[in-house]
Amino acid sequence: MALTVCSTNMAALCCRDDTDQLPANLDALAQKQGYWEWQNSFTEGPVVSPATVGYSRQLVFGTNGQLTIRHNNQPFSEVPYQVSSSTLPRCGTPQQPVSLVTFTAELANNDRKAYSLSTDAAGTHLMLVGEDACFDGGYTENYLWKAD
Repeated sequence: MALTVCSTNMAALCCRDDTDQLPANLDALAQKQGYWEWQNSFTEGPVVSPATVGYSRQLVFGTNGQLTIRHNNQPFSEVPYQVSSSTLPRCGTPQQPVSLVTFTAELANNDRKAYSLSTDAAGTHLMLVGEDACFDGGYTENYLWKAD
């Protein structure tokens, strides 16, 4: 089961071909004024969302290396974060380096997470996938960008 989840959740992150490039500026999470609005999270269990937990969740990545986590738009916690690029130790080889963000996890996710950004008609999306997804089925968090 974990292999199926890995191929689904991690496909955009660790199953890239050699022509893919990492972002020129790895700290793309702190580029604009605004925040990432949590849409949902899932693992092998049910999907959780603001509707199922009873609060909204926002991530504000500051240019000072601090991440502010808000619940219902109110400060909940502030933790340091760091972006980097590396392979995922438990995902085997061969693999291409992926963009990573490390911060103390509030949700049931790894502290080090692979991240990807995508844009479609609905807006810009952030996907965080726990670094052990290829090993344990992983935990995926989905966010939508909201400009201030």
